[in-house]
Amino acid sequence: MENYYYTYSMPRPPKDPNLRMDVDLRIPVTREQKEKISMAVSLDQMEFAQWARDILIRAAERRIKLESKE
Repeated sequence: MENYYYTYSMPRPPKDPNLRMDVDLRIPVTREQKEKISMAVSLDQMEFAQWARDILIRAAERRIKLESKE
């Protein structure tokens, strides 16, 4: 991945095409579930979307790997 360096007087540099997210995933949760998730996100010091994306991708990869062994 290429590093971009800029100052506030410069326009935002182009985003790496591999990092562009073009689909939203909306998941209904209860208030209590969101509070628990938010607490975990805070403990990991991450942005909410990045935290959820990492967790879901790892779970999906594990599930797919498990299915391919059966």
